[in-house]
Amino acid sequence: MFVIKNTRLAFKLVTISHTLFVLPLVFSGFFLGIKQVDILNIFLIILATLGARNIGFIFNRWIDRDIDLKNPRTSQREIPSGKVGKEFLIIFFLISIAIFLLSTWFLCKEAFFLAPIPIVLFFIYPFLKRYTFLCHYFLGLSLSLAPLAGFFVSNCSYEGFLSAIPISIFTIFWIGGFDILYALQDLKSDIINNVYSIPSIFGKKIAIIVSLLSFLLALLSLIYFNIVNLNGSLFGNFLILIIFINFIFQIIYVSKDNYDFFKYNSYVGFLILLLAISDIFT
Repeated sequence: MFVIKNTRLAFKLVTISHTLFVLPLVFSGFFLGIKQVDILNIFLIILATLGARNIGFIFNRWIDRDIDLKNPRTSQREIPSGKVGKEFLIIFFLISIAIFLLSTWFLCKEAFFLAPIPIVLFFIYPFLKRYTFLCHYFLGLSLSLAPLAGFFVSNCSYEGFLSAIPISIFTIFWIGGFDILYALQDLKSDIINNVYSIPSIFGKKIAIIVSLLSFLLALLSLIYFNIVNLNGSLFGNFLILIIFINFIFQIIYVSKDNYDFFKYNSYVGFLILLLAISDIFT
């Protein structure tokens, strides 16, 4: 079943490159809590993140298949266009579940029993856009588990857990603000198809303002992290400034047709990772 062609199709289905969007968040928590570097654990974290990311994407793509079919921007995606069948999707889903759970088990047996939590959140998220415009922040909440999970598996302990909370809070508002801007692409389609989003309910201008406020709240969380964890380091302040510029850039260029949302936000993830380990450089 999984010949080279199908493997490529699977990677395209879940946009495998977008794992880089989440992976730095996991490692930011991991390096905050780690006491010694273990290459095997780093490899297992990559596998677990890949599996979890695939699960989330498969849920989202399958549950939203009817909505995607009605949207000109998404109608040619693998599921609504019929390029991916149910059998293929089930097998790929089971493989992703196995990768995620096995990696989590070998990382930390205690974490294995917490693994269903993100799976449940990933399943709930696609339904929320049918009922509430707060779906953007639920997505942020789901991904905010990444730094917390990374911290926990670093030593299978809650000790010092609070140090990762600011990055988790940052993630909620960063992802929420970014997802609001992303939803602007589908404004007309969402209104026609009764899809809830801040742009479809309140309009483009309000959506951009709410996104900007979300980014500012995210930055406040980073400033707090830098003060408490890094004693207000100059390098930390520099990284926060770069993230602020990135956010302003997104607000200014959100209407550009060739604006790559995931590309520019993946940069933010790596900057967060640098901030989390910046005490190495200071």
